[in-house]
Amino acid sequence: MIALAAMLGYLVGSAPTAGLLGRLWGVDLRTEGSGNPGTHNALRTVGPALAAVVLMVEAVKGLGATLIGGELADDAGMVAAGLGAVAGNVYNVWYRMRGGKGLGISFGVMLGAWPIAVAPVVLLIASAAVITRSAGLAALTAIAGLIVLSAVWVAYELPTGGASPDTLLVVFAWGLAALLSYKHWRDSPLNPRWRSRSRESVSPGRH
Repeated sequence: MIALAAMLGYLVGSAPTAGLLGRLWGVDLRTEGSGNPGTHNALRTVGPALAAVVLMVEAVKGLGATLIGGELADDAGMVAAGLGAVAGNVYNVWYRMRGGKGLGISFGVMLGAWPIAVAPVVLLIASAAVITRSAGLAALTAIAGLIVLSAVWVAYELPTGGASPDTLLVVFAWGLAALLSYKHWRDSPLNPRWRSRSRESVSPGRH
């Protein structure tokens, strides 16, 4: 049943809702802006209205996947379905395995599996975004913080509001890190290619 939960989570997460919502607004998020069918690109290319709707829908998908997984296989099913949903968003079969960056759906997954940690993680990512002025670095900071929080929760057996605070929580945090880190590293100053592109974009033209 755990494998079934993961598969159903993947199917829920891979539903191309951001692309469909973009088309309702008259924009193709796959070709406009960064080409990423997600909340950040929706905000950049259209504005806060579309971004808010995309975020809400992705969060609902993540929450729904974890609840389905919990019904199928308790806490293990919740974690499996949640990670499956994030995998479906990031490595989307409908987009030739090139999907979003997974933050919106991860927010929903955490609401289902670990709601008590949502507030500190949101605060961490917001603070990091203000300090670093980089969405990629902010996301990587939040991912690192989530791993630390999982170790603390397991060590002290703190309540989660969702899945039991045992080793599954560590699996959940490291699973999210594995799924999310690459794309956010790629679009952060930690990536030498990102830095070189930034320098080229601000360098004066040759005469």
